[in-house]
Amino acid sequence: MESIIILSIIAIITIFFIMNYIKKMKSGKCCSNAEINIIEKVKVKDKNKNNYPYKKIIKIGGMTCTHCARIIENNFNKISDVYAKVSFDNEEALILTKKELDNKVFEDAIKESGYRYYIKD
Repeated sequence: MESIIILSIIAIITIFFIMNYIKKMKSGKCCSNAEINIIEKVKVKDKNKNNYPYKKIIKIGGMTCTHCARIIENNFNKISDVYAKVSFDNEEALILTKKELDNKVFEDAIKESGYRYYIKD
């Protein structure tokens, strides 16, 4: 009887921690600390997608929350003539550019963020 009570308590605690972890993942605060909570989105001046004739899709691994996606997106959007959207849910970045850019530019932006990637042409 005692072992059933102990196992029940352990199960309840485990469920609580799993639910809390899932909540953190969905809210985008799994990797957050005081500095990450104040990350502002890098704004792109030209948001008209028709002005960006070149397109790349990059699969990105290792993101654990929406803050991770924002860090990567910011690094892409800091590049001149680039408009990027990073999807945490799809684990990929859609990158639009006004001119043809070498993959090395995108690789460097992802490496700076600390994530894995795969570029689809």
